[in-house]
Amino acid sequence: MGTRNIKMPAVFLDRDGTVIFDKNYLSSPKQVKLYSFAAQSISKLRAAGFKIIIVTNQSGISRGLFTEKDLEKINKRFISLLKAAGSRIDGLYYCPHIDSDDCCCRKPKIGMILQSVKDFNIDIAKSYTIGDSVRDYMLGFNMGGKGVLVLTGHGKEQKNEVVKQKIKPAAICKTLRQAANFVIKDAKKITITYLDN
Repeated sequence: MGTRNIKMPAVFLDRDGTVIFDKNYLSSPKQVKLYSFAAQSISKLRAAGFKIIIVTNQSGISRGLFTEKDLEKINKRFISLLKAAGSRIDGLYYCPHIDSDDCCCRKPKIGMILQSVKDFNIDIAKSYTIGDSVRDYMLGFNMGGKGVLVLTGHGKEQKNEVVKQKIKPAAICKTLRQAANFVIKDAKKITITYLDN
């Protein structure tokens, strides 16, 4: 069997407030700043066998706050900073829309996930999302995997929203570092079914 036929688990990461500091509609490459733990956490997840995919809502484009060309420069800076820190991602997807556009890609809808599955042959059932909002962990639930909330970025205020939700995150972690440790440990769990003779 060729490696192309082997499905891989992934961790879908939110960008702003999870991997980099949230600047509220970040619009310039100069504003990109990695969390100190980001590169190491991503490398640890990669070493554990996960594809690392960034999925980010970027409604600032539709709001006229920055352009897609601006976002391209921002993402290039983001990727170069990760590389300089000794890490890398496998893919990056963004949604430029606002809620009223009712698109299929704005988190917690799974349009970006479905595209990445086609591009990377991902096993969604064994995959996770990590982010600083209810949208991020709900994305994990909606795709058929698991979602983790981190308390960086908007996470602390979003934690108050969690109690209003019927669906809870698989875990609430202080940072991406703790979330990575949770995911790696959780993914190793083995369910044993005992059958009667």
